[in-house]
Amino acid sequence: MAIEHSASNPTGGVELCSNGIIQSDHSSNKEKEEEGLNFKSEAKNPDGVEDPGNTHNQTLNDAAANENIDASSEASSDIVHEQRRAMDRLVAAIKKSTAFLPAETDASSKTVSKSDDRRSINVSFNGSQNYIIPWMACCTWQRMEIILNEWFHGDEKALSDISIGAYALKSPERGLFHPQVWEHVLENNSDVEFWHQSALQPPGPPTGPKNFTETDYENRVQYTVRYYQDNQAGDNALLVDQNIYEEPVEFEVANENEKLPVLEERKDVLSPFQQTPQIRKENGHGKKARLGPLDRVIATSLRIHSPYLLNILKSVIEYSSEQPGGDIEGLNGGNFTYPYRDLYHHMDDLHSYKTDATGLRARHSSKFNQKCDEHIDLLVEYLHSRPGIPINDFKAQWERKTPVTTFAAVWLLLKPGTDVYVRETDGTLNTYVVDVVSDSVIGEDGRPSSDKYSVLVWNLVCGGRMIYRRTRSITVNVFDNEREITALPLFPVSFIDKNDGGALKQKLIDRGQQYFKCSKGPCFLQYTGFGLNDGRKSYKRTRVVVEHESMPWFSADIGIENTIPPPPPPTEVSIRVPRCECKDCKLASISQEIYTQVKFSDYTYINPKEKAALSWHQYLLMPSHMFAFVLKDRTYDFIDVEGLSEPSMAEFAIDRLVMESSSKDIIKAIAKTYTDSEQSGRFSADFIHGKGEGQIILLHGPPGTGKTLTAESVAEYTRRPLLSITAADLGHEPDALEKNLLRYFRRASDWDAIVLLDEADVYLEQRSTNDLKRNGIVSVFLRALDYFQGILFLTTNRVGQFDEAFMSRIHLSIGYKKLDSDARGQIWDNLFRKLREDHEHGGPAIDYEYDSKQYVKTSEVMALEWNGREIRNAFQTAVALAVFDSKQKKGTSVPKVTENHLRQVVSMSLAFRKYIKAAHAGMDDSDLAFKRGNREDRFPSTPGK
Repeated sequence: MAIEHSASNPTGGVELCSNGIIQSDHSSNKEKEEEGLNFKSEAKNPDGVEDPGNTHNQTLNDAAANENIDASSEASSDIVHEQRRAMDRLVAAIKKSTAFLPAETDASSKTVSKSDDRRSINVSFNGSQNYIIPWMACCTWQRMEIILNEWFHGDEKALSDISIGAYALKSPERGLFHPQVWEHVLENNSDVEFWHQSALQPPGPPTGPKNFTETDYENRVQYTVRYYQDNQAGDNALLVDQNIYEEPVEFEVANENEKLPVLEERKDVLSPFQQTPQIRKENGHGKKARLGPLDRVIATSLRIHSPYLLNILKSVIEYSSEQPGGDIEGLNGGNFTYPYRDLYHHMDDLHSYKTDATGLRARHSSKFNQKCDEHIDLLVEYLHSRPGIPINDFKAQWERKTPVTTFAAVWLLLKPGTDVYVRETDGTLNTYVVDVVSDSVIGEDGRPSSDKYSVLVWNLVCGGRMIYRRTRSITVNVFDNEREITALPLFPVSFIDKNDGGALKQKLIDRGQQYFKCSKGPCFLQYTGFGLNDGRKSYKRTRVVVEHESMPWFSADIGIENTIPPPPPPTEVSIRVPRCECKDCKLASISQEIYTQVKFSDYTYINPKEKAALSWHQYLLMPSHMFAFVLKDRTYDFIDVEGLSEPSMAEFAIDRLVMESSSKDIIKAIAKTYTDSEQSGRFSADFIHGKGEGQIILLHGPPGTGKTLTAESVAEYTRRPLLSITAADLGHEPDALEKNLLRYFRRASDWDAIVLLDEADVYLEQRSTNDLKRNGIVSVFLRALDYFQGILFLTTNRVGQFDEAFMSRIHLSIGYKKLDSDARGQIWDNLFRKLREDHEHGGPAIDYEYDSKQYVKTSEVMALEWNGREIRNAFQTAVALAVFDSKQKKGTSVPKVTENHLRQVVSMSLAFRKYIKAAHAGMDDSDLAFKRGNREDRFPSTPGK
């Protein structure tokens, strides 16, 4: 293709003919449009605003040789020179593109026809003025790529972006589009904006000071306004321009200076789509940053250029409010977003550096410290001057006799990494550590821009075998005017500790020690207080086993939600080792091999069995509640740690059992042997390991003769929990029975508990050839007994129905005979004595008359032949009558059991017993049991009888 240049071209016309020859003449624009394409450049005035009056046409020949500038134009010679260079590049680009002949196999290419000579598009490069490109030079994307590569010739970043596709194409009418649809989007007279990625990104921070001297940084604040233009989709805003100022608020312009300021405030302004931002280029005092009616400031940030100040901040900030931002944002890049949480939270630390002559300050030179002090003063002055954060007013509110705060100042109280008290639903306070305060709820005008704070806090919980950090979210809803700080859902611990002298803090530390102790393994304790499972059930000196290894919160019968959730993923916060990173401190750290742990790094996954003790702060963070198995209810509940205490055991209750002394001695010996913690010396008579290592004791006899009480007394004597199970706990299907039986036996083994199975004859009746289900139940039970380890008490009053295979598995069998008068008298004495003992252990005060104690031993009462359980029930009923009578009387008299109370009970019992005997055809309980083959009460079942 040949290119002809004309010597002069007064009209500036450019024509590209169909034969590929560039020609120029002096005809009118209209004539040129009939013969070819005009190439137009929309010039801009020095302020960067497009001026249609300066638009003029030029031939490519004149553009390459000389720019024809209107004599009335105010453009400088520099602008003319730059336009000349741009036109030179474009001439070469169009020449190379029109010479491109695509392969015949390229289906996407278009055939350039005669009609294409009159078509063109308007293109701007990275926000430049618009250039008209002939259709034949851009009709395919391959041709357009040639123009781009030539236009950006010598710009390595731009060429790299083009080669990897890191650019954006934008049509004002259609928005962003992909190069693959170039030929479908392109139309005659289309407007296209091209931006490559490097041009879209604002310049990053300097990697480091060029020369760490006092002449590199001026002690001043610089304010920067960055202008963005929105797009039609509402995202991917484009950076248009930025201005630099020395004063805030009204954007007064600062003189450009080669020296970096200590501080630089930046404001980002966003303009609506298709609206050119109103930009003033003047920098200096007394200038205003002009905003359009629809422009808005979308972000304010503070850039700290001073390495002195950054190093001191790095030496005090260890738990940042900002999420990790790499080398550009946050502490590493020295860029802090409004409202500068980290800077406000560490103002006191900066002041301490100035006043503390020891420590870090002592390691720095006097010149370094002088600069630090100057820059710290400048930063503090800047922070105090923010109108939306009147820090002095906030502190004055906090220092009142009754400290208060406004909603706008709450975030200043919640410094990440510090302890706070969180008010639970029941009003109690627990200690947590602040992790993240979500959302910036304060605008620059000081007014809240959100209706709540969302604060992530964490404490320590036992989640099975390990103690780990559990995170939860606390919401502080918006409120008007002022509010007492201690009335907030969470607040710093200092507002309580300084008033009560640390009493609450010490109380929580003591509670944490108890929690940690219980986390080491199953603990047999007693509990007084409320449980949180299925409401607020009340307990009083109730025996419990506290354990978490079985993870009971996953149990189906637990009605508590989110009590111990699984560990959450780590929160994205910046936790770092605070250290100064100046050259001298780095060298000292390396030479002295100083290594410091990240804060709270030892608070995650603590094994309580391997740790003898924790720090006081770790104890402080332990929660208030734990899971415990309530022995009498045989279910788990969520209980308050403060209500736990060592169980008060009746170790001498076994001595009051109404039974033969020889039987007591045997039971004591077996109990002590098989509950001894030193089990290595225990003898096993079975040749199969793990088999026959338990002790199965059968207690049989009439009802109410002390069988259940014997098992309970052994548990008291050995100070072990008694795991009492019934048929309702085990079920009646063989599969369910085996599963439940093994589960309770495993609990007993883990907890060193004594097991009591009342009315065991339900599972151990004789097998038959007709009842396969019964046979399966007996087989399951016999197999489980073979491998049980520990002490198992079985009670029954139907021993005659037992299967013969079970009889061989009994280690000790103790029979109970019907009570005689002496035995009944001893039981009555024990009950009257228990009234006084219960009162001594915290029970209610209840007295009794001497006559009542004598009355129960009369023939009238003895003739009833009550068993032990009936005597207990009668006595309990008499006590209830005494308490009722006491309440009916005015005053605070102590209830007193009288003979009349006992006579009422005897009278009712006598009538009922006569009725039952008549219903059984005159037979008493013993006769009826013998007739049914259950037992023979008249035959001696103890040795020597």
